[in-house]
Amino acid sequence: MTRLASAFADARGCTGLVPYLTAGYPSLAASLELMRRFGDAGARAIELGVPFSDPIADGPEIQRASEWAVRAGVGMPDVLELVRAYRTRGPAPIVIMTYLNPVVRYGAERFAADAFAAGVDGVLISDLPPDESPELWSALSAVGLDTIALVAPTTPPERLPAILARCSGFVYCLARTGVTGRSAGDASGLPERIADLRRRTPLPIAVGFGISSAQDARALRGKVDAVVVGAAFMRAIAQGPEQGAEARAVELARALIEALE
Repeated sequence: MTRLASAFADARGCTGLVPYLTAGYPSLAASLELMRRFGDAGARAIELGVPFSDPIADGPEIQRASEWAVRAGVGMPDVLELVRAYRTRGPAPIVIMTYLNPVVRYGAERFAADAFAAGVDGVLISDLPPDESPELWSALSAVGLDTIALVAPTTPPERLPAILARCSGFVYCLARTGVTGRSAGDASGLPERIADLRRRTPLPIAVGFGISSAQDARALRGKVDAVVVGAAFMRAIAQGPEQGAEARAVELARALIEALE
């Protein structure tokens, strides 16, 4: 059983928090400290974003964080080194969230091998469908990395079997259409979509996109296995990246975890 699968199995029936961080925002040292503090606070897993110049699935908060990190020169090698540093004393599962381009530039087989060696547990490639680039999916599976896929409100039912067949670790169900953050996407039908996924797969289900407060998290308590929160953490950091950012982010994480207990 992978570290990611174990984290969900050990907390079966409880809804956990998966906080998202853009690696290198506001700095690599701050990212490492936040990873450690999120893990200590009881995060189910940590999602670590690879900075990218064109994050098409992300709203303005994560876009700005990516731009900041890209300007600082943070790339895939730095992200993997960050995971390696966390693994010296951090047990929480780590999911790398990336777009396809940084993986292709790094090299699929090299990325899979180096990610596993660094201590990564799962990989989410947000713009890669499960039936494209089979050599990349095979490389990730061959080294034992979980592959997390996205299920959107617009995903046709006939596409679900292929998506779920590619999934391991957990299924990432998008709460609404649109991009991350506070965009006004369509969130209708979420309970029905969660119920449909429960019928189709035994994998844990995490819900993300648009969850930003303890109230949002509390509404999903007991209904899903985890909530993924990202833009809200980027907003907390953006209030002052160089002063009090870590304290604000940790305070938010604790409020979300308390709401889910």
